[in-house]
Amino acid sequence: MKESNIKIFEKALLLLDEQLEKKNHDTIVIKAIGGFAMLYNGIREHGYTIDIDSLTVEFDEEVKNLIKQIGIDMDLDEEWLNTDCATLNGFLSGLEPIIEWEKVKRYNRIDLYVADNWGLIETKAKAIHDGGLVPRKTDKKDLLLLLKIVNINNIDEVKQNKRLKFIKEKYERTYMYLENIKEW
Repeated sequence: MKESNIKIFEKALLLLDEQLEKKNHDTIVIKAIGGFAMLYNGIREHGYTIDIDSLTVEFDEEVKNLIKQIGIDMDLDEEWLNTDCATLNGFLSGLEPIIEWEKVKRYNRIDLYVADNWGLIETKAKAIHDGGLVPRKTDKKDLLLLLKIVNINNIDEVKQNKRLKFIKEKYERTYMYLENIKEW
């Protein structure tokens, strides 16, 4: 799978928008989380991800085929834009209504929203918790980075922050992970 940066994904989204317009397709909604949202928000240090994870309903077949063709044409993953995080056992779908979304208004047939930092913290906390004994290193690293961005630098600050009380209440494994970090 080829890693891509924000400019490549913006080009792919523009191509998708053009194709949707040509086919007179209804507007689609993308609610981006994960690596793309971190890139968009200027958080990821390395500046790469392999896809755009959308916390929305599954796209119809016509849209999926356009996504696949653009992926092939641009040498991206064929599912460079996907809804797996929402549709695979509802992994993160319950978080969609509580996340603050920033709307990006440059597309005609795509309503693109990007999760804010607090929403990304919740998705990463859930991913670590649901990852069981071996959560992805990327999620752990991303969570610590996001916490630092909102000026949380140790477990005591997590405990004191009212916006982060959900971590202890909902994601015990994530909370234990944060408790056991020696150096933030």
